[in-house]
Amino acid sequence: MSAVVSDSSPLNYLALLSDFDLLRLIYHTVIIPPAVHHEVVESGADYPVSKAVQEALGNWIFVAEAPSPEQVASLRSAFHLDVGESEAILVAETLGNTPVLMDERRGVQCARSRGVVVIRTPLIYANAKILGLIGRVQGKLDELRSHGFRLADRNYDQILRDLGEL
Repeated sequence: MSAVVSDSSPLNYLALLSDFDLLRLIYHTVIIPPAVHHEVVESGADYPVSKAVQEALGNWIFVAEAPSPEQVASLRSAFHLDVGESEAILVAETLGNTPVLMDERRGVQCARSRGVVVIRTPLIYANAKILGLIGRVQGKLDELRSHGFRLADRNYDQILRDLGEL
């Protein structure tokens, strides 16, 4: 895959689990909207994600042009999204329905309802395994859950079954 747009959650989780470089290895280019940049770099200055994003900026992570404030406000209001989610969906649409990395339920539902392909963090790990970048996914899913990631048991089991780990 050549490029994806990302919301903050996948960036945060991958940095937290020391797997941030998987994004570059799998997707090559990650585009973040200005609100996500603000959230992870400026507001998240005390977290691993801030340093990881700053080091990758201009290399394989790029900040997109901000969508119009009217479009962002409309999407936020209609779907009860935060600014980062709204901007990520709009940027993905502007770039010709580029896939979006996103985890929050409302954002995922909104993006999918608009025809945008959504890749949640557990599927980033599944892709990493398929590409031979990691050996097993189960430990990664367990780590995600231990850090508060919500993954239903049925989805957890399905991912592991699909990857031959269960």
